[in-house]
Amino acid sequence: MGLIIVNTFNYSALIRTFNSEQTLPLTLTSLRLQTNPPSEYIFVDSGSTDNTLQLLPPCSKVHHYIGTEFNYSESLNQGLQYVSTEYVLIISSHTSIRHNSAIEFALGLFASNERIGASYFRPSDSQILTVKLIDKHNFNGYNGLWNASSLIKVPLLRRRGFRPEVFTAEDQEWARWLFHDENMAIACITGAGVLNSNPRQDCLKKRLNENVSIAYFSNPELLSVANLMRTAFTVVKPNLPFALKNRIFYFLLFFRLLACHFFEPKSKSRYF
Repeated sequence: MGLIIVNTFNYSALIRTFNSEQTLPLTLTSLRLQTNPPSEYIFVDSGSTDNTLQLLPPCSKVHHYIGTEFNYSESLNQGLQYVSTEYVLIISSHTSIRHNSAIEFALGLFASNERIGASYFRPSDSQILTVKLIDKHNFNGYNGLWNASSLIKVPLLRRRGFRPEVFTAEDQEWARWLFHDENMAIACITGAGVLNSNPRQDCLKKRLNENVSIAYFSNPELLSVANLMRTAFTVVKPNLPFALKNRIFYFLLFFRLLACHFFEPKSKSRYF
C-alpha cells in the first residue's frame, strides 16, 4: 500500500517514563524527525531518580504518577487528562519509530477510513509501510493493539479508558471493546522501523502474564479444554525450539490457564 499524504493533523505524544535516561533520547529523536511531529508532549513519570526529567522537550506537560503501586492502565488514564488533541500517540520511553513518515501514514489512514479507531506500529524488518485492518472477525487476542507504540482517537479513550485490573494486556482488552462494542477496526502497520528496547520483553514472568491476561480478558477461547490440551502437549512436544526454556513456559502456562477456571487471575504491573 502506498504512502497516504494528508494535511497536517495535530496529535499528542503520551510517554510513560521511569529511569529512562538511556532509552528516552532515541524515542524523542525519532518523534522529532517525523514529517508530522507531535504538537505536544505529555509525560507520566513514575518516580524517576536519574536524569530522565532533564531530557524532556521544552513546554512538556509532566504528570507524576498518583498511586502507591504502578499500573499501566492507570498511568495512561492519568496522562490522558492532559491531552488537548484529537489523536494521541501512546509510546513507551524504550520505543522508537525510525521511519520518518510513519505517523503521517497512520494519520492518513484515519482520514481515509472513518471505521478505523486506532492504529499501531508492529516491529518488523520491512522498510515498506503496509497496513492490515484488524476487527472482530480476525482478532485473536494478540493482534488488537500494542501500547508501546499506538495512535488512537482521543474521544474513544475518553469514552472508555483502560481497565486497571487487566494486567499486562490492557491494550488487547481495550481493542476487544472497540471491536465488539463500537464495531470499529484497528490498523496494524508494518515497516515503520519500530525499535523496542524493553529489557523485560522476553522475561518468562512477563510472557506468562501476557498469555494469561489475554486468555482471561481478551480471548476466552484460549481457556477452552482444547487449548489446554494443546498447551499440555507442547510441554512434551519433540524438537521444541529452546526446549528447556519453552517446556518450563508451557508447563507453567497450562496450570495458570487451568486456574483461570476457578478464580480471576491477578498480577501487578511493572514499567520494566
